[in-house]
Amino acid sequence: MILFRILISLFVLTPQLSFSKSITEVKPFSYDVIFTNPKCKKHFYKEPLINSYGQEIHFKKEGAYCTPSDNSTLNKQKGNPHEKIIEWMKDPSTKEVFMTYLSFSKSSVIKELCKAVKKRNLKLTILIDEKNREDKKRMARVLKLRKCTNSDFTTPHTPLILTGGHKGEGKDQTGYAHTKLIMINSSSPDKVRLVFSSGNMSSGTTSHHENWHFVTTHRNTYFFKAHLCLKEGLLKHQSSKSSFISFMSECQKKINLQPEEDLKVFFIPGDGRKAMRSLHSEFKKSIDVKMAAHRFSNGSIIRAIKKNLARPNFKAKIIVDDDIHWTGLLQTNIGRNTLYEFEKLTMLESLGLEIKYLETFADNIENPKSIQLQHNKFLVFSRKDGNGTVFTGAGNLTGAAFYKNFENFYLISIPEVHKKFLKQYDYLSSLSLTSMELPLKLELPW
Repeated sequence: MILFRILISLFVLTPQLSFSKSITEVKPFSYDVIFTNPKCKKHFYKEPLINSYGQEIHFKKEGAYCTPSDNSTLNKQKGNPHEKIIEWMKDPSTKEVFMTYLSFSKSSVIKELCKAVKKRNLKLTILIDEKNREDKKRMARVLKLRKCTNSDFTTPHTPLILTGGHKGEGKDQTGYAHTKLIMINSSSPDKVRLVFSSGNMSSGTTSHHENWHFVTTHRNTYFFKAHLCLKEGLLKHQSSKSSFISFMSECQKKINLQPEEDLKVFFIPGDGRKAMRSLHSEFKKSIDVKMAAHRFSNGSIIRAIKKNLARPNFKAKIIVDDDIHWTGLLQTNIGRNTLYEFEKLTMLESLGLEIKYLETFADNIENPKSIQLQHNKFLVFSRKDGNGTVFTGAGNLTGAAFYKNFENFYLISIPEVHKKFLKQYDYLSSLSLTSMELPLKLELPW
């Protein structure tokens, strides 16, 4: 009887973590989706331009098109991801931080991290893509963090700055270190925080069009434990694709918890086929899909859209950067987009896909040094009953993002997140134009 009471008390006092089908049932829990939604001033053309309807256009859409002249305002904008990142770095309870991004150049974040190391002895590890070393100025910016230490502490921490990606031989070579992730207090016995996003630690926190996810949860969730595997895999097992895949498979098998059904993770390389099967399943179950993409060349996704557009009552829409439109019109690659992407979107448009273009800035058409991007990568699936899912993460809708690069993707079926993305799609759509509404001439006002 006494043993029975002890077991009952332990059951009541211990969070029912391994039995939770929903991440929302685990305490603590909070999940904030924050979109950059930059508030930029109107940028006027020197002379009005004309669109395909013969209408005059005097300026770029306010809130869509941002130039470097808007940066100081955007850094102070309330409610954007940049503000939340700074808030979490300032939090006295933040003792340990692991960050990994393709690029890491946001000076205000670097400054705040330096303060945290000096004042609180923050333990900081940053992993970025190896090719950042080719840009000495950019690399020097993040390497400054190595000087942020305080010898007054008994065991002072010196920030660890690492690079990765592009290792291995032939087909076993890895691509870009493209994972986008912050892990806070990963050694904590209970409360932990994670941030995943479409954006890098750069203008991706402010002026690019991005989505950021700030999650507070318990250490003993599959979601968090899987990210612990990811962290170790990126730090110790990225010498080749096969090395990373093998480690991740074994590590995740050892997690003695069931994956939460409403926040599923896919880590690349390794989970590409699994992620693609999930996407095809979501297409099949849905009657409406709203997408946003920066790059758009994944053959499997293109085939899924094509196949489902043949279904009666199925609708699909997408918002992309206007660079894709100009790539097709000028018959040359513009920005980071290609003619192949334009051709595939044109084919899908002929089958019923609705396309809108978000106008973004570049300082030079042929060889841009400073750019703004529609950098969201998401698919919002809605079923007949109104419920649905969101597929999003670090990777673009390309082949490399699902099989070669280091990436983190998520399939989210939390109703509040689905609703927020539907609302965000409508907002982005209000800022975007059809090909007929775009000006006939490419001009980039400052």
